[in-house]
Amino acid sequence: MTDLDALPAGSPEGKGPGLDRLGRRLLVPLGLGVLVVVGLALTANPRELARSLRVFDLRLLVPVLALSLFNYGLRWVRWEIYLRRVGATLSKGRSLAVFLVGFLLSVTPGKAGELGKAWLVRELGGGQAMRVISVVLAERVTDVLGTFVLIALGTFPLPGGPWITAAGVAGVIVTLVLLTWRRGAEWAFAILRKMPVIGPRVPHLVEMYDRLQELLSPGLAVMATTVATVAWAAEGLGFWLVVRNYAPKADLLLSVFNYTAANVLGGLSMLPGGLGAAEGSLAALLHGQGLDTADASSITLIVRAATLWFSVLLGLVALPFVARWLAGRGEQASDVAT
Repeated sequence: MTDLDALPAGSPEGKGPGLDRLGRRLLVPLGLGVLVVVGLALTANPRELARSLRVFDLRLLVPVLALSLFNYGLRWVRWEIYLRRVGATLSKGRSLAVFLVGFLLSVTPGKAGELGKAWLVRELGGGQAMRVISVVLAERVTDVLGTFVLIALGTFPLPGGPWITAAGVAGVIVTLVLLTWRRGAEWAFAILRKMPVIGPRVPHLVEMYDRLQELLSPGLAVMATTVATVAWAAEGLGFWLVVRNYAPKADLLLSVFNYTAANVLGGLSMLPGGLGAAEGSLAALLHGQGLDTADASSITLIVRAATLWFSVLLGLVALPFVARWLAGRGEQASDVAT
């Protein structure tokens, strides 16, 4: 990994996430988004899909978008707490703007571009990029743990669900213990090294673990995972509200399971924003549980617009502010150099 902190602020070598090229990079997810809409329309029959979309009560967008905002707000609070923990000194306004631009950077394969938030914090005078990278990693780890808690809870209504729920929650608790207990983590890494597929990747896991150490105190890890669980549950609740428009008796926990599982599958696909994989999984789960293809496709399109694309829109709103601040720092650096 390149040491971004070895480069002077504003240097051409340290272009970070490449905000000047972000517009072109967004063409890929936008193109995939169009293909997703076309694919769902063809699967459901365009006329049936249009009919189904007309049935949707637009007033529901108010609580659904509010729940998405609640998700972003909680996760920003976690981001702020992490930044303060690593000694970053951004003002709250700039911190929020960087956090929102991170939604744009996350629409990349495997969300790799989200590491660009660390560069932005550095360029805006907030602190060392390498320390902020640990914040981004901690966000990802606790988001994964939070979503697995929700998946475990969402299986409760299914046959054998209580046992699956108990096992899933216990697994998350064990993971948190290993993350916060170094000796236990070293023991787990020793076991993983002996496994044929995972073994060669253990050094990368150890490197990630070392970077996360200052953010993995028991209290902070539990807080961040709880925040992630509640934040993603809020979006799951928004999904349930949309589903109830088409299936009034829809179960809340099962809806949260569907939404969270589809997001996890989208993330595992490594596609930008999980596009295609998340929508296909969500529509398939809904159809498999009794909804017709048109209604399943409508729900999928509405929910992804109110979550993924809503976050991208907020990122686009914040982008000009971040770009202006970066330009201002670049001009200051030029004045000092001359």
